[in-house]
Amino acid sequence: MSSEIQITIIDDDEQSRAALAGLLQALGFTIEAFPSAVDFLASPNFRHTSCLIVDVHMPRMTGTELHSRLVGSGYDIPTVLITAYPDDSARARALDQGVVGYLTKPIDEKVLLGCVESALQRAKSDENPS
Repeated sequence: MSSEIQITIIDDDEQSRAALAGLLQALGFTIEAFPSAVDFLASPNFRHTSCLIVDVHMPRMTGTELHSRLVGSGYDIPTVLITAYPDDSARARALDQGVVGYLTKPIDEKVLLGCVESALQRAKSDENPS
């Protein structure tokens, strides 16, 4: 994988965050992980994120709120939302707002990889508009 591709994982559950990071690192991706959306936004590297994987339910700022804030600030980072509490109406709203995927924990690795690949394609096309 290209060293320019950075996937950021944000999840307040340390085990989930570590498992996702380990899986994606094993596949050759460069990973940065944060326990909260607030920590991610405070990082100077957030602008270099090619794909964002973020938990929906977190204290202080939810994954959905983070996605809306980034888009509203001009940072349309391709985002995959993950949740242990599936909600069809929340999923539909998130997809309507432009998230790449809305996955339920435990996450199917093949489905996650498909979402990541879609997100990276979108990030690449955003960098090189036709």
